[in-house]
Amino acid sequence: MVLADEAMPLADDTKINIEIAKFDKNKDEVRVDVGQKLIGLTKEELEHFKNDPFWRNLRVILFALFWLLWAAMFVGAILIVVLSPKCAEKQQPKWWQTKVSYQVLVPTFFDSEGTNGVGSIDGLTQKIDLLRKIGVTTVYPSPVLTIAKDEYFDTQAVVDHLNVDPKIGTNEDLKKLIDAAHDRDMYVVLDLPLSSVSIQHPWMQNQSTKADDVFVWKNIAAGQPSPPGFHPAPARGGKQYLGYPDAQHPVLNWKSDRVKNTIMGAIHTLIDLGVDGFNLDHVSRLAVDDNGQPMHDEAIKRLAELSADIRAYQKTKPELAEKEIVLFSSLHDMESMHAKVTETNDLQYTIDNSFTKLSAETCGASTAKCVHEALSAAFAREKSGSGFHPYWQFSNAQSKRLASRFDSDTANLLTFTQLTLPGAMSLYYGQELGLKDGEGAGNAHQGIMQWEPKGDNHHGFSKAGKLFFAETAGGDAATDNFETQYAMESSPLKVYQKLAKLRQRDEVMIIGETNRDEVKGEVIVFSRFVRASPESNDAAGAAYVVVLNFGASEAPVDLNSLKEGVLPTGKTLANAEVVAVTPGVTDLRARDKTDLSATELKVPGKQGVLLRI
Repeated sequence: MVLADEAMPLADDTKINIEIAKFDKNKDEVRVDVGQKLIGLTKEELEHFKNDPFWRNLRVILFALFWLLWAAMFVGAILIVVLSPKCAEKQQPKWWQTKVSYQVLVPTFFDSEGTNGVGSIDGLTQKIDLLRKIGVTTVYPSPVLTIAKDEYFDTQAVVDHLNVDPKIGTNEDLKKLIDAAHDRDMYVVLDLPLSSVSIQHPWMQNQSTKADDVFVWKNIAAGQPSPPGFHPAPARGGKQYLGYPDAQHPVLNWKSDRVKNTIMGAIHTLIDLGVDGFNLDHVSRLAVDDNGQPMHDEAIKRLAELSADIRAYQKTKPELAEKEIVLFSSLHDMESMHAKVTETNDLQYTIDNSFTKLSAETCGASTAKCVHEALSAAFAREKSGSGFHPYWQFSNAQSKRLASRFDSDTANLLTFTQLTLPGAMSLYYGQELGLKDGEGAGNAHQGIMQWEPKGDNHHGFSKAGKLFFAETAGGDAATDNFETQYAMESSPLKVYQKLAKLRQRDEVMIIGETNRDEVKGEVIVFSRFVRASPESNDAAGAAYVVVLNFGASEAPVDLNSLKEGVLPTGKTLANAEVVAVTPGVTDLRARDKTDLSATELKVPGKQGVLLRI
């Protein structure tokens, strides 16, 4: 430590004088002075140049140049944003495109009172949390409006459009169901018969001439045969009424203000209750000629009027002004109207129920070919470029259940197929469990829902001693129920739950396009991905591959041999991840990683695999 003034020698014999810190006893402070002078100009010296013309002008020029450069950079940034190629606008799906609809036959779903053996709207409300847990997001109860006595499943047999059928509940019960659904971010859609009613409707039962204008009539001379679709009405003399689809369903005359006001009044009432959408079946009969044949152009005009009335009514209610109420119909009723309706926005989608007609008998030797052809026909209908979307329905109240049209494994594989297709969809209650048709009573395919293992409470449906409805035939009494399958790791219900929830959170499953390979044996393969751009085959994000083996035997599938365009470019099979499998696949589990770049995927008979690449 340096204790006195001294010179510190350096290697080159130079010296630096350092003044040592000194303590001043009188001032009680330590003073340190550095021997070297400060480098630079003093304040007084700088003041000399402050007003020098050269330096003053230089400062102004540099200041101006700084702001000019900043302005140029700002303008350049704006030009880059404006002139850069636009990114493809991301398609925003509508609420119904992301939802899995669950069609419930209310009378056979759950008897909440447990006394009369008939399900109720309140029973559906009590089960809504279970439906939400398995991925249901749209509840589709049917029937709801008052139908003729002892008619439980004919939604067209309406006798009162304004009220819920008292056999299953009240308007207040329907409101509670809708509120419960909305509280859980779910939706409710209903059937709304537009063009025909029950023969028991008060308008038809009224024998006076006051109801003449509400139906389609034709005077038939005595002895003359009835034209197709017309049926005698003895109390009306020579007049005959038009029925569709049969004599039990007289066709309404939409030229009548009474008809229009009644139907639109019913729609307004249901909208006020909170209904989110309507199935407008039989729209082709909104307009018919003198011979009872549909007039499609006129029917479309009336559909447009109905749609416009709904939108206008919404505007009168601030709380409803922004709500999107969906309107849809069925493919079987559209006939040649389908192409024309796709050009309008008056129907948001059409139920494609072509798969409800497929069975082991109609498909014959090759189920895969049968399914592939049905898919080809469906996709061909959706290539109009109008934004019209498919709505898949593989089973409904008018057809036998999937597990009764096919064997159980094939039925589960078809449900797996439905849940991996694009667009909206509706599953028929019990389809998620693989239930078969009922037995021992009428309306067998509309058998009761099975909530628990078989016992004295009819599988948890009702404590009533005798049922009006059928119970499920065959199957495994221990596992063909909601409670048991929900507790199983790999049950049809758990596979359904996984895929239903995947559809809600994954963009690819919501809006991704579908690219299919040719049928090879009994195997169908298709991919799902969102294109990075319309011109490329690159995927924007993940891609999925669906492998379906409809054959009875195990099938080796070489995904490297798929035709060009099925797999997106830039994706590799080397690290494929298993997302979901059908219950019969035991060698593969969800989240397994497998290298399929040089290995065949072995899929057991009548099973399916969903991969992410």
